[in-house]
Amino acid sequence: MIALNLQDALAARLREIFSDYALPAKSGAVKNIKVFCQYLPQPKGPTIKPRGEPEDEEPEGAYGPEDFEENFPCAVVKFDEATDKEENTSDATRIHIRVLVGVYDENPDCQGYRDVMNILETIRQELLTTRYLERKYKLEMPFKWYLFEEQPWPVFFGQIETVWETGRPLMPGTENIYGKP
Repeated sequence: MIALNLQDALAARLREIFSDYALPAKSGAVKNIKVFCQYLPQPKGPTIKPRGEPEDEEPEGAYGPEDFEENFPCAVVKFDEATDKEENTSDATRIHIRVLVGVYDENPDCQGYRDVMNILETIRQELLTTRYLERKYKLEMPFKWYLFEEQPWPVFFGQIETVWETGRPLMPGTENIYGKP
């Protein structure tokens, strides 16, 4: 539950950071950056239609592959893994969280990566200057951020890899770093 709370806290912080930050979307409208936890909503794919129903009509509210790109611009806060240090060291849990950033830019000059870099830099600046979330999750170094080598135009991606330290439950009868059971 601690990892989920961290994931939710980071997603909430990103929503605050990007509340006034907007970029063009596939529809041509300018949209705020959407923040999701773990996964993007996935398209349902082809719909199997009952016999006799015309093939070219989609049911109302259908969500297909073309709608997938409407999720952009976005940031996806992804839990990666968590580790507890060995006994008798520190009572810290280390939680690895990745932030995947994606934008839509169908311009043939392939400069959508610049929007991704600006988003990554905005997140980087915010996290490195505050270093704590909810006063219980501490950002550890190193802080890694990068663009993916291959970009599936017209969508561009980058990613941040973070490690957060937080307390872990103590076994009954053990002492924490302050000498209290």
